[in-house]
Amino acid sequence: AFFKHTDFLDVNTIYTNDLQTILNFYGVEACTKAIVKEMNNVFSAYGIEVNPRHLTLTADYMTATGKISPFNRAAMASSPSPLQKMTFETTSSFLREAVLQGENDYLKSPSARLVTGQMMRGGTGAFDLLVNKSYLKRNSKGVPKTSSHILFD
Repeated sequence: AFFKHTDFLDVNTIYTNDLQTILNFYGVEACTKAIVKEMNNVFSAYGIEVNPRHLTLTADYMTATGKISPFNRAAMASSPSPLQKMTFETTSSFLREAVLQGENDYLKSPSARLVTGQMMRGGTGAFDLLVNKSYLKRNSKGVPKTSSHILFD
């Protein structure tokens, strides 16, 4: 219907804040970007500056399953990570619940890892580099000893 009215509608700049529609028609990445934009609009309306990485992390968390998950106290209560729950809003109630229930935290969430001073398992912290020393010994002829001279294909 929009394309019938291109004489007065610029179809390249039409925007909606209906996240479910964005997810259905454009996919999870577009939805993630829209969530970041909407959160930024809310904060900027009150003059609050938030680091875009925080907004992106929140949006990624909300869309990690391919669906839009709520990011509120009720949704946090269903998280298996006690530390992640505590980093949200009501630290003392989540802490009390974790202690009384004898809950364990396996440090899978970024929040739990950050609270304990460990690198998050995402981005550059998502993997370890392993060196096959026997392969290097067999194939090291002609390879310079300093890494500044190594060229990678």
